[in-house]
Amino acid sequence: MITEAVSVNISEQKQNSRHIEKRALKGVSYVIVAYGISTGLRLISSMVLSRLFLPAYFGVMALTTTIIVGLYLLSHLGLEDGVIQHARGEEANFLFTAWTLQVIRGAALFLITIPLSFPVAAIYHEHLLIAMLPVLGFSCVIGSFSSPSLLVMARQMGVARMTFLELLSSFAQFAVTVIWALIHPSIWALVGGKLIAEVIRTLTSYYIAPSIRPRFMLEPEAFKHLIKFGRWILLSTALTFFALQSDRLILGKLVSWQMLGIYGIAYTLSDVPRQIINQFSNRVGYPFIARFSNLPRAKFRAILIRYRGYVLAIGALVLTLVITTGDRFIQIVYDKRYHQASWMVVVLACGLWHTLMTATMTPVLLSIQRAYYHTIAMALYCLTLFICLPLGFHMYGMFGAVVAVAISDLPVYIVSSIGLAREKISLVWQDAKLTLLLSVLLGIALLIRHGLGVPSPFLLAR
Repeated sequence: MITEAVSVNISEQKQNSRHIEKRALKGVSYVIVAYGISTGLRLISSMVLSRLFLPAYFGVMALTTTIIVGLYLLSHLGLEDGVIQHARGEEANFLFTAWTLQVIRGAALFLITIPLSFPVAAIYHEHLLIAMLPVLGFSCVIGSFSSPSLLVMARQMGVARMTFLELLSSFAQFAVTVIWALIHPSIWALVGGKLIAEVIRTLTSYYIAPSIRPRFMLEPEAFKHLIKFGRWILLSTALTFFALQSDRLILGKLVSWQMLGIYGIAYTLSDVPRQIINQFSNRVGYPFIARFSNLPRAKFRAILIRYRGYVLAIGALVLTLVITTGDRFIQIVYDKRYHQASWMVVVLACGLWHTLMTATMTPVLLSIQRAYYHTIAMALYCLTLFICLPLGFHMYGMFGAVVAVAISDLPVYIVSSIGLAREKISLVWQDAKLTLLLSVLLGIALLIRHGLGVPSPFLLAR
């Protein structure tokens, strides 16, 4: 009888494992297709808006958005991660506690932007920031009232509906911004598009999933867990802000608004591969990996390597396309005011490969509750960026600054690799094989480009 019970239990575990893997694969396909649509929409939006606005508008908007994102990350408690990771993640009291913390945080962020706008405007000598920062900050309040169903969908890998919500929001922002700009082409068209898109996203969140009517609650046990779980997440994401956003904050003091806007265009285009990998890691990778994190390390590593290989192979292909076609895309699609972005795309994209590999490691560290490795890594990232960016700009101008941005996150990969190796989940050998794959793909693409009579993209960066 005992043998039969064990056999049935093993059979059920295998069926459950196959079911989770099937959902994960389905989620990956949704991420790829939806992000392809999203990227196309973003590129169209960038092309259209670049003809309606001056580069300086994008520079001011990039700085303002950076500050808002910074405040968001500096207060990030990992509420979604906490719901995904905890066994009570789908219980009403736990969800309502997470939702309440989300609303409190959104209101606090908005209130902070009001007094913060005055010193920021003084530092960057731009009076528009006094009004723009609080207005954009109000989007944090709007977004915080999103349905708690989104937290449940994240836990259950409900990628299709969540992706639809993001696509709807992106389309709404584009449409509102273009219509507003055609009527009155001011920087407030960019601000208004963002706010209205956030309203549409929040309202729609209550209709795309089984209705969960939220209410304010702070259950002691759930509150304690979410705060405790969020400690390392908070520190890690605070460092993530300084690492990922400080380039615009520093360049805002070193270059003109026009050059900052051009850099923003280049960064957005070159960042496509990283965004794809991050979409997978956040929407599918982390919920999927968390389900298997209690397995013996050897089995856990085998599952991880299998699916990580698929994702990074796609990342290598997309990165190859960006490196070998990004410069031509800028020169053909954008007007001459933005052509300096062509060499920046090449340099930034060349520094993305170790970033992509790292992006698939972070969910693993979180799922085995070793977030402190990522925190240490991000601290080193910040230190490297703060030293290398000003030094690179001082020695080689804008080229040196862009190179510094491209290489500054290398410490994150090194620390993450060491951390996983110490946990007996080393991925170095897989990374070596995937790097070889990237080299082959890049070599083939460069040969095709040469055969078409197009100069190497690396010549632009000299």
